[in-house]
Amino acid sequence: MSIKKKATRGSIWISLTRTGINITDFLVYAYLARILSLEEFGLAGFCFLFVEFANTLVNAGVNQNLVQRDQWETKYAASTMTFVFFMGLFVSSALVGIGAPLAYYSYSELAAYVVASLAPITLITSLQVVVTGKLLREFKNREMGLAKLFASILSAIMIIVLAELGYGIWALISGKLANNALQYVFLLYVSKYKPSFNIDKKDFKELITFCLPLFWMVVLRFLGKKASNLLTGFVLGPASFALLAAAHKGEDVINQVTTSSINSMIVPSFSRVGSESDVGSLFIRLVTIASTIITPIFMGLAAIADPFVEIAFGEKFGQSAIYMTISAFSIFPLVVANFLPNLLISQAKTKDAFNIVLINIFCNILIASCTIWFGITVMLYSIVIGNFLATPVRLAIVRRHIYIDTKKLFLSLSPSFISALGMFTVVTLLKSSFEDYFELQLLTLFACILVGIIAYVSISFLFFYKHTVRQLKELQSMLFKEKLKKTV
Repeated sequence: MSIKKKATRGSIWISLTRTGINITDFLVYAYLARILSLEEFGLAGFCFLFVEFANTLVNAGVNQNLVQRDQWETKYAASTMTFVFFMGLFVSSALVGIGAPLAYYSYSELAAYVVASLAPITLITSLQVVVTGKLLREFKNREMGLAKLFASILSAIMIIVLAELGYGIWALISGKLANNALQYVFLLYVSKYKPSFNIDKKDFKELITFCLPLFWMVVLRFLGKKASNLLTGFVLGPASFALLAAAHKGEDVINQVTTSSINSMIVPSFSRVGSESDVGSLFIRLVTIASTIITPIFMGLAAIADPFVEIAFGEKFGQSAIYMTISAFSIFPLVVANFLPNLLISQAKTKDAFNIVLINIFCNILIASCTIWFGITVMLYSIVIGNFLATPVRLAIVRRHIYIDTKKLFLSLSPSFISALGMFTVVTLLKSSFEDYFELQLLTLFACILVGIIAYVSISFLFFYKHTVRQLKELQSMLFKEKLKKTV
């Protein structure tokens, strides 16, 4: 099977299993949003940011290092396991020693206990790194995805049962701990990997050399991605944090199912592209197909934000709909930008991948910190504009190593952009009529989704027929044809 075929199937399996995981997670999230107050809900989300940040530290670049190596070496894997385990131990201790006191002085004594209770998750995550790296390297995305899906379902049941018994926020904490422990057990089973430890200074040096630029990159990427949430929590408090977190939840689910699934396959697939191949043209094809799928989903979410938020989270989260609509417009620059760092990593250009992340930091942390004082709406508008302005700079960094025809890229993306904007306009104009006609918000939501699908498909075929047919054929070749033209 060709690398292209393996990468495509890998992305599909990651997407399918992440869809199941994110639907499960979203249902639990929506359930807790209804039974907890805004302050409790915001407090829980704020504490989880500490743990999420800690998890990025122990996983920074290690998977990519294992995937891009020519051969799998048991000794090197054991050294990697030792390396990440000690990192996990160090970061978990920092969560208890630094994160908990910070949460105590920023919020409350309860917040400190929550952060300390979640610290073991980081240690368990460090043990998963080598196992998932092996599965990704072998394109065993189906097995890895199913293992994580089963763990998510079991932990979701546990959270709901404990919540119904009256444990509140501690039901969520217990479920998260159980989820990570179950994931590790299931991943070990499907990978047939026997964990072992080894100390080798040469291996550690290679890991540090490769991972250090990526370490800072993932740290800054996390801070850039979560800047608006973090600053909202610190400046405006847990209730405002809860409203913004709910607004971002839909986008996060879509990103996990689509963008992250595709991104996870860029390093293992593009790192094995033959030297005779045009990497830039292959990247444009990838981004064009991704935009055809992702852009209309985001713009559809922007159009249906009002009924979606009310149905999912309840009326108390009504303000989140406005935030959701504004944030969705960042998809136009980010549908390209999100894939650029991993493209450079696949070509071992980790320093410039780090530079692109620095651009993201400017677009998010700096802008958010300057504008949050004027309210969440102003901050979100400013972040969207900043992402548009930063796109030429991101592309210029990549073009130092990989030639990407920017005119061809823009022309390839224009059909999906225009069709998605057209769909957004149609749904927005008709939404008020649906609300007047239907008594139930759920029927309004279904009507908007149906009209959106019809509008996007109609605009795509009516105005961009050749392009749309070409994209469908490209998808067909990736999904169903075994013998492909040698492009990789």
